[in-house]
Amino acid sequence: MGTIYDVVVVGLGVMGEATLWRLAEKNLRVLGIDARVQGHCEGSSHGASRIFRRAYWEGEKYTSMLNHADQRWRSLQALSATPLIYETGGIFIGPKGSGMVAGSIDTARRASVEHTEWSARQVKSSFPVFSVDSSCHAVYEPGAYAIAAQCARSKMILAATRQGAELLYGDAVVCVRRHRKGFRLYTRRGLCVTTNSVVLTTGPWLPNWVPELKAHLLPRRVPVYWFEPRKEMASKFENINFPVFLYELASGGLLYGLPSISQNEPGVKIGFHNRQQASCRLGAKSEEVSPLLVKEISESVGAILPDLEMMPAKAKVCIYTMSQDESFYIGRVQGYENMFAASACSGHGFKFAPAIGDVIASLVAGETTPVAIDAFSIDRICSN
Repeated sequence: MGTIYDVVVVGLGVMGEATLWRLAEKNLRVLGIDARVQGHCEGSSHGASRIFRRAYWEGEKYTSMLNHADQRWRSLQALSATPLIYETGGIFIGPKGSGMVAGSIDTARRASVEHTEWSARQVKSSFPVFSVDSSCHAVYEPGAYAIAAQCARSKMILAATRQGAELLYGDAVVCVRRHRKGFRLYTRRGLCVTTNSVVLTTGPWLPNWVPELKAHLLPRRVPVYWFEPRKEMASKFENINFPVFLYELASGGLLYGLPSISQNEPGVKIGFHNRQQASCRLGAKSEEVSPLLVKEISESVGAILPDLEMMPAKAKVCIYTMSQDESFYIGRVQGYENMFAASACSGHGFKFAPAIGDVIASLVAGETTPVAIDAFSIDRICSN
């Protein structure tokens, strides 16, 4: 008989890594399996940087999860000799009818998130790199920050393995069968693994294991871009001077951006959150970003950040796994006592990963979750 694990985590993007880290902290015997090589660029977790914010226009239901995630990101930072958190602050700008700005203000007020409401003139005074029409207003959140995403993921894995977690990359799980009170997992290379519990964090591939989610998850390909500063303007966009941002255009397009915090990413990272999405065939070779999409983003960026070069220095496609309500699915898989899943980041889930990992680990261990997850339960698909 081989090793019997307490838990096997299938899928080692950021959700799986965060779960593995927390399970290892609980001194459980845990194995993480990923079908691809470590550091691959499929899925939704690759890249050097992500935004963290708590004045969350998406709604107050996320507040407790965000507060817990912030604590866990800072716990991870305490384990690292290198910076994982860059305290940039965050500015969220839009027309006076902007739902994003109004939602950010509403959540900040309700959740007691430190913030300041600014006129267009105040935005220009504090961050003159932004071109802001007088019809705009904004909310500034000083506690928002940029996460060194890839470094943070590596630190999670290191912390997990130091506490005994085992890893298997490049071998796909092809079958999961009930075995006594637990499961047996079979891999493409012929490995058979016995475990008491299974956690599924396979992102857009989750419907392969939870078929009832197939109609509720939609993988979308979405481009992201990097714009370099114009000559002699570089200092204006350094992370000590330039905040993470959201900018809602008059047309309704919602741009996000953040300063470079890694030598691997040239210039300011910018993308549309709610535009330029297209159908996605999983496993297909990544396509080039079309000239029409580049033209659209370039014109938008030129209008709001004129001190950046007009054309992006780099463009890359990533995957959004969208749920119908753009929220998460977290919890026990129907029909299985000891199988759990977390997915559907919907383009804004990375920041929540350490909190979601903590939640899943608590469910596996039969403990009360650190935050309520009723709003994110997998069971809600039954009423959709």
